[in-house]
Amino acid sequence: MLTGSKTTFKVRQMVPDVKDRMLSHSSLHSRGREMFGLCCLPGECVLQRAVLVRKKLSAKEGGGWLSGTLFCTHFRVAFVPQDSPKPDDNADPVLLGDHDVALASIEKVVAVGPSRTKLVTANSSLKFTPEELVLYCRDLRVICFLFDRLTPETQAVEITYTIAKTYQPLKPGTVLSFQNAALGSIEMKQFLSNRPRDPDMNWFESTVDWEQELERVGATGWRVSSVNDRFEMSTSLSRFNVVPQKVLDTELKKTFAHFNEGRLPRWCWRHPRGSDLLRMASFQNNIYHEKDDIRNLELVLFGVQQVCVVVELGEEMPSTADIQLAHTRLRTLCLGDISASVSVPDDKWLSTLEGTHWLDYIRCCLRKSGEVASLLRGGHLTVVLQEADDRDMNCVVSSLVQVMCDPHCRTVAGFQALVQKEWIMAGHRFLSRMNYNRDSDKEEAPVFLLFLDCVWQLCAQFPSRFQLSGDYLLALHDSLHVPLFSSFLANCQRERSRRSQHLAQSYTPVNGLRELPRGSPLQDPCCDPPLPPVWDWALQYSGQRRGRFTQPVTQPASPPPLLNGNLNTNLDPHRHVDGMAGSVFLLSKGSFSSPSNLLPWRSSAGSAYRKSHRRAPSAEMLPALERLLRACSLTESGPDPHEPLLPLLLGPCIKVWRDCYLRGALHAQAFTHPMPSSMLHPVDQLSLEVQQLREKLAQASSTSSSSCSSSSSSPTSSRTSSNPRIKQDARRTDSNLNQNANNGTFLFPNSRSSNQPPAAPRGNTQTAASVKPTSRPPTSIANPPQTRPSGRDGTKHTFLFGGHQPDNRPGQQRYIPAPHTKPPRSRSSSSSGGSSGIHGNNVQ
Repeated sequence: MLTGSKTTFKVRQMVPDVKDRMLSHSSLHSRGREMFGLCCLPGECVLQRAVLVRKKLSAKEGGGWLSGTLFCTHFRVAFVPQDSPKPDDNADPVLLGDHDVALASIEKVVAVGPSRTKLVTANSSLKFTPEELVLYCRDLRVICFLFDRLTPETQAVEITYTIAKTYQPLKPGTVLSFQNAALGSIEMKQFLSNRPRDPDMNWFESTVDWEQELERVGATGWRVSSVNDRFEMSTSLSRFNVVPQKVLDTELKKTFAHFNEGRLPRWCWRHPRGSDLLRMASFQNNIYHEKDDIRNLELVLFGVQQVCVVVELGEEMPSTADIQLAHTRLRTLCLGDISASVSVPDDKWLSTLEGTHWLDYIRCCLRKSGEVASLLRGGHLTVVLQEADDRDMNCVVSSLVQVMCDPHCRTVAGFQALVQKEWIMAGHRFLSRMNYNRDSDKEEAPVFLLFLDCVWQLCAQFPSRFQLSGDYLLALHDSLHVPLFSSFLANCQRERSRRSQHLAQSYTPVNGLRELPRGSPLQDPCCDPPLPPVWDWALQYSGQRRGRFTQPVTQPASPPPLLNGNLNTNLDPHRHVDGMAGSVFLLSKGSFSSPSNLLPWRSSAGSAYRKSHRRAPSAEMLPALERLLRACSLTESGPDPHEPLLPLLLGPCIKVWRDCYLRGALHAQAFTHPMPSSMLHPVDQLSLEVQQLREKLAQASSTSSSSCSSSSSSPTSSRTSSNPRIKQDARRTDSNLNQNANNGTFLFPNSRSSNQPPAAPRGNTQTAASVKPTSRPPTSIANPPQTRPSGRDGTKHTFLFGGHQPDNRPGQQRYIPAPHTKPPRSRSSSSSGGSSGIHGNNVQ
């Protein structure tokens, strides 16, 4: 379609016909899973396809373009390369291929035309034929597809609108339809029901699993309690919890009421030097503590140790609202505002990154986890993490402490078991924090993504100590944005078990809220498909990508002592905590204290504790605890595998997770000032015009010098020698422009070095005014257009344009110098700075 045509495609009328036509051929799936070269899932049908499409590959994928066919089903947007092997119908189904994206992961659909861009929605219509299709995803990916000239215009328009119509931004009710589209078929339900679990992973769903963990870490004096088997004591806790052996279940039932949501102190992990890590919620107020209750509370809080340190996380750690705001700002920084076409200038990018406070929150989590790991390293005490509801930052700190101290948690199987124990079974609100159903934006906060970023920071600083790789963390990050896995689609084990058992609920004024028995006519099995766990990687990714999840692990030598700001990196392992039994201390802001109101039953006036205890625990052991957080030299001869991995927190040691947050940044910057990929960037177009002008001037000067060499060269040489700053200023201007950029991004391409000869003039040399910015060179699938010039070293650079979008409308001309105007010539006319005489600051 020509530019400026008034033809409007009423795609709203086309898509239902296409959908009906595709649905009429759904009987093909009963015979085989292949349709138009796409290996479909059982019950999956293709809604639209487009041929002769090229996908833009990221730098990690090798760069360039990949030719193939684009499909849109009711579950995903799939891309099948042209040379891909024929799919095997007998192979196990894979939800997403290497070039696919789930419809639930798409956030915005942008169509790019010859001279404009449009944010396509379900109710919009396209008035131009899209040349490119850009998908902005929730996991910060930006996927770009280029339609070839031979691609039928109807296919390009229909598949663009079909994707915009089908992906449906998340809202109440759309998640269930998405799950039915992927897993609702009878074949898929049967396949998932017979699929075995990973035998090497601890799922923490039974008493045997918890006892296996106690045996692995050598924790004695603890037992597994099933008092919450029916979720009567606490609806947000798991069925099984580890408590001291001295506390019976009948006594344990009385302690649940003293904590918010019944989340009493529970064992998490034991350090090899004898310390125990616990976590709990805040204490309930206005509760009278009986003498027996105080004894049980003391036993549960201290465990098998004599000294307890409570780490309050509410004051120092960021709130969920802060995390959500920081992540939103980070997304805006990396992807820009698509609808407003606004991006952050290159010289303000780092300051804007600092203003998001995302890296500050990562540094805060790592610092607090390092302090807790240092305390546990001292040995013979109980460290209790306390949070108001025990469901957000307690999950972060307890998991990071175990990753720092336990080598088993740095393997794939151990890390999965850690997330299963400290997040999924502990009752982290995945469903509310990720806001899949868009029920309440106030509870949305990517706390788990913050934890993954902290783990990546540790993996980046200690790569040889981790078996899991950055690709594994990135895959887990992307899976969190696909609402298909039972691990993330519930707020606690109670909700997860109710869904797995297919138990519906009904409410009547007489009976109240009750569960319907299995097989009830009111229960619709079609609306509740079985959901696999997120750890079933073979169902999500190909074997080639799963092979990049692990890396070799080596044991490094003992590191030298390091000063790491306020965090101590070397602690004395031989100084044990000494003090009176029953002492409780508070760790807040890096210092210890012993407030009188730390434990409510010890501070209340009418408490039975004061009647039975003549003296309260003193603060005589505070110096011993302070020694645990002071730096000192290591006295051990060899490295200890359980030494905590304390990261560096100063300056640029905390980095941006480039493979996650910046993998779509270049695409987003390119489409902030949208233009088709077959068209040159404004800076590239301007550089081409300047180069052509240089060639024409060099050709004109060579012809004039042959006719009058003596009369024209002397005055020019004298003027050049008398004012040597002309050439220096030209080089300085170009140098300053390039020095202002960072991260391999240049404002203008570097000029040619002076020792290189000038480029030979082209056959059909034309003036800069005759170059049309909207001219589109002939393209083909074999030779894709190069939209960005490469550097002299072969590496690809990005040239940002700080100005406005080029106006390609006919009738408007740019100012071009007159052809007869000759700049002063120098002796070294072959150099780039002296041959043209055009400075970077003079280009308009």
